[in-house]
Amino acid sequence: MLPTFRPRSRFPVLVLVLGAFALCRSAAASEKRSYFGCYERDRFARLAVTTENLDVCIDNCESSFSRYAVLSGSRCSCTNTIQTRVVEDRECGLSCVEQPDMSCGGVAAQSVYETGIEVAGPVRNLRIEGDTQHEDTISIRWDLPAEDGAPVEQLQIVAEATRTYASYRIHPLHWSLPNTTTAFELSNLNPGTEYNVTVVSISPKGEGGRASTVGSTEIGIPDPEPEEPIILRRLGSTILIKILRATNSNGPVNFYRIVVHYVNDELIQQIDHSQLNTFQKSKENRVPYYIAAELEMKDDDSMLFTVGDGREYRSYFNPPITARAHVHISIGVVSVLNHVVKVRYATTTHEQHQYPDHQHVNLRTVEVERNETLITILTVACVLFGIVLTAAIILYIYLRYKTPSANPRPFADHHELTLQGPILEVENSGFMPDIYEQRGFEAELRDIIEGLDQSKHHARKYLSLNINHILGSGKYGDVLAGSLQQEGNDTPTQVHVITDDMDSVDQIAFLNEFRRLASLESHANVNLFYGVCVTPDWCYLLFEQMQNTLKQTLLNARVPSNVNSAKFSTISEEIVVNILCLVCDGMQFLVDNNIVSKKLCARTVYVNTKFEVKVSSFGPPLHAEDTEKTIDIARWHAPEVIKFQNHSVKSDVWSFGLLIWECCCLGATPYGSTTTDNLFAAIRGGLKPERPSFMFEDLYQLCINCWDLDASDRPTFDELRRYLRQTLPMLRYLLSFERKQSVQLPSYLPHLETLE
Repeated sequence: MLPTFRPRSRFPVLVLVLGAFALCRSAAASEKRSYFGCYERDRFARLAVTTENLDVCIDNCESSFSRYAVLSGSRCSCTNTIQTRVVEDRECGLSCVEQPDMSCGGVAAQSVYETGIEVAGPVRNLRIEGDTQHEDTISIRWDLPAEDGAPVEQLQIVAEATRTYASYRIHPLHWSLPNTTTAFELSNLNPGTEYNVTVVSISPKGEGGRASTVGSTEIGIPDPEPEEPIILRRLGSTILIKILRATNSNGPVNFYRIVVHYVNDELIQQIDHSQLNTFQKSKENRVPYYIAAELEMKDDDSMLFTVGDGREYRSYFNPPITARAHVHISIGVVSVLNHVVKVRYATTTHEQHQYPDHQHVNLRTVEVERNETLITILTVACVLFGIVLTAAIILYIYLRYKTPSANPRPFADHHELTLQGPILEVENSGFMPDIYEQRGFEAELRDIIEGLDQSKHHARKYLSLNINHILGSGKYGDVLAGSLQQEGNDTPTQVHVITDDMDSVDQIAFLNEFRRLASLESHANVNLFYGVCVTPDWCYLLFEQMQNTLKQTLLNARVPSNVNSAKFSTISEEIVVNILCLVCDGMQFLVDNNIVSKKLCARTVYVNTKFEVKVSSFGPPLHAEDTEKTIDIARWHAPEVIKFQNHSVKSDVWSFGLLIWECCCLGATPYGSTTTDNLFAAIRGGLKPERPSFMFEDLYQLCINCWDLDASDRPTFDELRRYLRQTLPMLRYLLSFERKQSVQLPSYLPHLETLE
């Protein structure tokens, strides 16, 4: 124990010595309830609680993340540093009333105990910043923990959805921040969702205090798109429709708008939603569409409504429909919350009337005008058929009696005509079985494998499989993680396990793709084919396994908005455009070898730390790294592929246009406001990914050229790579990752890119 210092003139020196002493004491492992020492009473200490129980005092100070509990009689205070000088233990001779064997200070002294706390307390004054809400972001601000406590190594933020309109599960989001950060913008949040936001202090000794607050995002455009109404009947000036209940993952569904659109029979006219208004306003503005009603749906799954009944619904007049006019009926979902209104309308086309098997047309209730037309057509057809049939009968009778009979075959000549040799049975379709069907799948596969170079045959003992790590699944089988021992080194490998239960169509498709793959030479920008490993039970195709997908590289390059950086990307514009050039090189090589990728997107392109690029040439897209779910590749397909599965080099060009946009937007999701189910109708209606402000017109025009609905008008990969390489020296006219006030990166939405 240090001696008592009496001379007042030496008090500053004493405080320094005592501070060093306390620092040495704190360096040792602290233990809860351990006695730290007796000190002069600090009359300015903040009272925490009044108690005569030592345990109550220590527990109170522990809950406030204080290192020391200080008792002076029944007065309990908490602190991280001791401001008074040490005195002799006998001056803390006052026993605690409820625990007589413990010291509770003295007349002018205080007993100090350790709480065992070695981590920092919570941040202070955590609050939501800003008065306005945003669809996918929440801004928060806080004050750092007290400086005299344990040091803060970093801060962790966790955002958990507590209330949402989404039909899918929203996983908690996590961020790690430097220990000096006092503000942050939480991004990629779900619209119309309440989040519990927690900031955790992390010290070298572990997790410290937590502070929480609640914030909400603004509702978004309703998603998915509502369905077209079912037209049940048209009688004169009214149309009876059935409205199906809509779902909305971005907010509530408050009302259903009924939109009437008078259309030209020769042209599909798109509705400009900014000009949608009441019937009277539309008439004044000479706009051929108007809002006829706004309705609320009860608890039923659908409701019936008569368009043109002449009544008023929520200040919208529903006038009678003009007789014999061609109209489309659309549905708009209205979402309202906190005085914010968002609306989304169903896409309508001529198919609403043209196709009898369309789900929105009821054959039992066809329009009166169409009935009259059909009756007229059938009547004319019946008359013409009767005339032709009568003429045929007359001609038959004439020929029967005017043409002499041919000599009959002798009665004894009744033997059937036979062929010299075996008879080959032919199906009624006239299709002759090809060599594949005669020889079988196994024989054809064996021929391809035997035709491979000997260096591409690998023994099973050199192949290691991780059967618990499935990278992807497709119609030809699963893709596993593995390693191949080559020249004494273990090489990471994609192992495609060929399934034995493919149907005949898939077997033929697999053999055709495998033949092309087997004849393919190596290329710097195409995923390397290592060869095959064949056992009595299994056939494995082995491919190069790169470090990261381009998708993950782009997402990792995003710089958070709260970080002070001149650019919002850690990779340069030149690297991004050069990656696109290398992808073009790989795709042109596949085109030259008559191979169609069918799956081009950022997840099927691989990049290493040196930004070497490889395009996947075989197999399914691998599972998403962040969700481990199957990739929904349809979002990158051309419309002819979505509708008719018509894959071609030109459909790969369409996908490359989306890849350009995806790279420039650092991994954002194309068509982020549209579900895959509604994608075809939206694309046919003219939907394209919007041009972000940091992507300039020339590069966006290149994407537009790739997205031409007429496949023959799309550029070739050779034209694309020549254009990109020519513009590399002029990047300032293509792309800029400079952080500006108006710049906002499109969102990455994993639930739209994967299958549930």
